Amino acid sequence: MVFLKYKLQFISFVLISLVFAGVIWISKERLSSQLSEQILTRRAEVLHAISLVHQVSVIESYGNLSIDNPADQLIVMEELSELCGADGFRLFSPKADYIYSYPEIIKEGNLNKYKLKNLELLIPDAYLYEQEDISDWFLLPDAGSDNTPISILEISLPLYVPGDNVLLGVAQLILEGDDVLEDISQQKTRINNQSIILFAFGISLIAIVQIIAYRLLMLSKIRLAKRTEALNNANRALALSNKTNAIGSIALHLVHGLRNPLSAVKSHLESIKTNKPGSSEAISAVDRMNSIIENVVITLRENEDGILYQITIRELLDVCEDRFSPIAARHNVTLKTETNDNSVLDNREASLILLIIENIVCNAIEACHNKGEIVLSTPSEGVIRISDNGPGIPKDFEKKLFQAGNSTKGQGSGLGLAISKQLSGSIGAELCLVETSKNGTIFELKLALLKTS
Repeated sequence: MVFLKYKLQFISFVLISLVFAGVIWISKERLSSQLSEQILTRRAEVLHAISLVHQVSVIESYGNLSIDNPADQLIVMEELSELCGADGFRLFSPKADYIYSYPEIIKEGNLNKYKLKNLELLIPDAYLYEQEDISDWFLLPDAGSDNTPISILEISLPLYVPGDNVLLGVAQLILEGDDVLEDISQQKTRINNQSIILFAFGISLIAIVQIIAYRLLMLSKIRLAKRTEALNNANRALALSNKTNAIGSIALHLVHGLRNPLSAVKSHLESIKTNKPGSSEAISAVDRMNSIIENVVITLRENEDGILYQITIRELLDVCEDRFSPIAARHNVTLKTETNDNSVLDNREASLILLIIENIVCNAIEACHNKGEIVLSTPSEGVIRISDNGPGIPKDFEKKLFQAGNSTKGQGSGLGLAISKQLSGSIGAELCLVETSKNGTIFELKLALLKTS
């Protein structure tokens, strides 16, 4: 009987150990799978965010591009692939028909129904191929000479106009997957080590294994929630950093390309200055463009130097008044500020807010014409209001005001307010049209995460 008792206890111990080991193994595999999906999803979301900002910047730079044109999609994606270090990309139609590969050594591919379904909802997709034959992906003259398997990260991005939400095409980026594979491997190793420790501890305390397992699972759930929250925060920070880097790279390119030609144009205009109508306006326009370039350079330097300081909203609006009053005066428009808001911003936020306000104020100056009035005020803490007494915005443009390509001006690109909306979102603020009528227009920028002095 004693032998039978110990035998039953041993069998019970083995069975409980196997069940416990099975539970740990299943939990480990599920968690590993979820973390792998999160890593891939993060990469896809970051590249998706970069592509949207890059798309707007490239279209604005070229001036005559349209994202619904496959040839223009190719131009946008060539620059994006170089920016993110991709080996190349494939282009597909909205119906998943293959169009083109760049460079041409990349083989044709296809989109399965599951991927296309997500892309039609404007959701990017990422998939990691861990062990692939290089000849399955690239057309190489000596294919087969090197059979070393490679890892490929395939990220499919929807191409569309922000705000329209209609799929116009699909870009499939081809990147090296070694860094993603290493990241996933590190996560799996960490999970494996934790699982081994937990299993050993459970076996040593088999009598209370169920209680300990339950508590540990609860603690693991809490830790996982905190890690997920931290990962989401890091995701948002990485996305914002990449957006800023993308915008900064393009802005630096524009600054480098425009500075010298503008100086030459101004010198030429001044050398042939006459009393002909428009000569003074042309020189003023060149000065205005130089001023815009200088403002962008200042903003980029503040973001790259890593120097942080604080500025109040009242001080920021004083800077706005000093900067924009001369422009308003040239158009016979009055600009004034009314604020006592001492909420504190850091200089990087303030630089972006200044660009947003500049765009709206310049639009208001053009709309008001002679004897107009523009007021910068703070009706409540953390809210900046820009109001004018111009003719207002036509009703047809109100709903699509912040969409790229829509402008009330004949020569306008329709990108200014769309970019201002994106900049406000990048700092957690909200830019909205409060009121517009024949008596004037009111915009408000509602800021977030403000400190008070």
